[in-house]
Amino acid sequence: MANGAVPQTKESLVVPQINGNLSFLTKLSYGFGEFSASVVWSLASSYLLFFYTDVFGIAGGAAAVILLVARVWDCFVDPILGLTMERTKSKHGRFRPYILYGALALAALNILTFYTPDLSGTGKVIYAGVTYLLLGTVHSVVNVPYGALATVMTRDTHERTNLNAYRGVFGQVAGILTGAAVMPLITLLGHGNQQHGFFYAAIVLSVVSAPLLFLTYKNCKEVIEPALDERPSLKESLIAVGANKPLLLILVSLFVVLLGVFGRIGTVTYYCIYVLNRPDLIAVSFTILSVCGAIGSFILPFIAKFFEKKTLLIVGSTITGIAFIAMYFTPATNINMIIVWTIIASLPTGFASPMVFSMVADSIDDYQVRTGIRADGAIYSFTSLSTKIASALVGALSATILGAIGYVANKQQTPEVIHGINMLVNLGPGVVYLLATIPLYFYKISKAKAMENTNELLKRRTI
Repeated sequence: MANGAVPQTKESLVVPQINGNLSFLTKLSYGFGEFSASVVWSLASSYLLFFYTDVFGIAGGAAAVILLVARVWDCFVDPILGLTMERTKSKHGRFRPYILYGALALAALNILTFYTPDLSGTGKVIYAGVTYLLLGTVHSVVNVPYGALATVMTRDTHERTNLNAYRGVFGQVAGILTGAAVMPLITLLGHGNQQHGFFYAAIVLSVVSAPLLFLTYKNCKEVIEPALDERPSLKESLIAVGANKPLLLILVSLFVVLLGVFGRIGTVTYYCIYVLNRPDLIAVSFTILSVCGAIGSFILPFIAKFFEKKTLLIVGSTITGIAFIAMYFTPATNINMIIVWTIIASLPTGFASPMVFSMVADSIDDYQVRTGIRADGAIYSFTSLSTKIASALVGALSATILGAIGYVANKQQTPEVIHGINMLVNLGPGVVYLLATIPLYFYKISKAKAMENTNELLKRRTI
């Protein structure tokens, strides 16, 4: 796009109310999409490392390599997918077709990932690597357009917060399901055989997942679409990510906080089994995290009216970080206090996802006002990529640390190993949550500025 005056963009509309309130059915259906994808991804993020090392039967080092290679692959897949979506031409929109066609593939790959074939050690490593790589790829095919969809369903900044609050609630409900029900489901379906248990549990969750994604496709419409001659070129799409300072600040904060999120989720199973000597608390821990997170997401639309978005993120991350650090210093015998700290840490997590995605949408509008370029697909592909890279780095790092401190699966652990697990699960994530607040202090798009951008874009549409 030529330098000079900012172009006055015009947008074609699928439905007339670009800035009106979204219906309850629309918000509910959008939440279904998060529930569906989260059921699949939460199973992998919460249990995959444990499944690989203690059930599937591969070494922690091999598991670390698999997680890392899959995320390196995503470094290419996610941006290519985002740029492809920008240029998709369909009567169903730019993003919705990917959700429709990716639903069944995501369910199938989830089942295959948690299947244990009768193979040699090397064969198992290859099988695990291929299935997990494909699972991550198909998850991108669904999740990147799903995230971008919220930015083209309405321009109203408060409605975007509400929409993403539904996303947050349903994501947490999915966490409740995987946290509270998966281990009992594995026990019930496996009849003492964890390999069978994980496989059948994956089938159940996949059967639940796919139909809900179809409802998202059916009921969530794209009402904002750049005119064909205003869609960004490849170069402009990449610049829209790299030159968007508010977006970069959000992505840095998101990436850092996800190191803490995935670091704890992926290792809390070890903490309950070996530090607390209470395997029964695995389900309790995940349930508290998800229930409290759902409560946080539910109340968010009410309190978001009174505070800036970045303020809620900063306060929430600070509370969570302090609570995890306090848990590190709490004796393992004081189960009641550990549960209290878990509740305190978990409540603010319900703010994070809705606020982040709402702020990403605001940054997209802000960049469009300043440059005339709107690159929803490319931007959300990098948001998804941040999530996956953080997940992979933490998975690889956690597996490496477990090996370095002397962890041996299904054995009595030494005091040094127990202390190392406590640091890995509580102290590390606590510090990371505090560090994640730093970029947010430099984020400058207030609610007033977001509304000003909305009005400006609506004004341009009428020119």
